[in-house]
Amino acid sequence: MKPKLYQYAACPFCGKVKSFLAYKKIDFETIEVNPLNKREIKFSEDYKAVPIYIDSKGRQVNDSNAIMKHIDEEFPEKKVFSDDPAQAAKDEQWLVWSEKYVKGLPTVVYETFKDSLAAFNYITKTGKFNWFQSLTIRYTGALAMTLVAKAIRKREQISDPAQFVLRMVGEWSDGLQGKPFMAGEKPGVADLSVFGISRAVGDLKASELFRKNQVFWQWLERMKRETNLELAVV
Repeated sequence: MKPKLYQYAACPFCGKVKSFLAYKKIDFETIEVNPLNKREIKFSEDYKAVPIYIDSKGRQVNDSNAIMKHIDEEFPEKKVFSDDPAQAAKDEQWLVWSEKYVKGLPTVVYETFKDSLAAFNYITKTGKFNWFQSLTIRYTGALAMTLVAKAIRKREQISDPAQFVLRMVGEWSDGLQGKPFMAGEKPGVADLSVFGISRAVGDLKASELFRKNQVFWQWLERMKRETNLELAVV
């Protein structure tokens, strides 16, 4: 049975799982979920969010971090989670850091209603929705996420979304300490997670911020080669 990933195309948590699957070269099916009625995941009784992963034996796993650990056990040929306690602790440190990164990223992706409309093109192009559904999702979703981004700015005290992103990618770049990847010579779980999160920006206007930090940009280029994924999520 081919594994299935229930997702939103521009969801950074889904992006984490996709980068993980791509790095391991696992063939899987993607199901785009209608964000308005979530019809595609009605089978999930207790969990009504994405990502949802159905493994090769039909078992359901929820939440991006739990899914990545499950995939590493399901397909152990190219192990990502480190058995070395020191490296595992460092990975965990950067996974915790990535939670702050992922919380603030919507403030730049959905900073204006125009930005939000561009982002929701991902969902409507990827999902198998009819014309009316696509239009409804695009405009309703864009309005909702513009308001969400505004609320996040207030809650996380982000006065300037662009400066927030530049500061975060600067911290990641400093953490590399001249290494190709945070895990060393090959990507680790933190690399794949932060790359997947960053792909939520895709080739939108916000991705121009990444180019301003050449260490981060070059790391992204290496991650693209390792996963055979582009920044654009469709």
